[in-house]
Amino acid sequence: MRRVIKEAAVAAVVGLLLTAAGQAAEQNCLPWASAAPVIAKNSLLPANIIYQMVQSRTGGQIIHASLCDQDGRFFYKLVVLGAKGDVTNVTVDALTGQP
Repeated sequence: MRRVIKEAAVAAVVGLLLTAAGQAAEQNCLPWASAAPVIAKNSLLPANIIYQMVQSRTGGQIIHASLCDQDGRFFYKLVVLGAKGDVTNVTVDALTGQP
């Protein structure tokens, strides 16, 4: 029981650290809460579709997500926590849904 609680606490701390580090490093990125108007204006794939695609593709849980713009090309940057505690960065084209 202690081991499960300890692992959950470590995963939570890692998630918080990755979120803070990710937000600081992403200058041309918006968090999900601010992305809706940009998604609608540019006819991008909505967040729920991206979440479903990435979670089914990776089998993990998304712990951080943002919408980024690089020279007019939009993409989603996601941090995925795997079932075994592994952390993966996933980038998905916001228009096509392709990695």
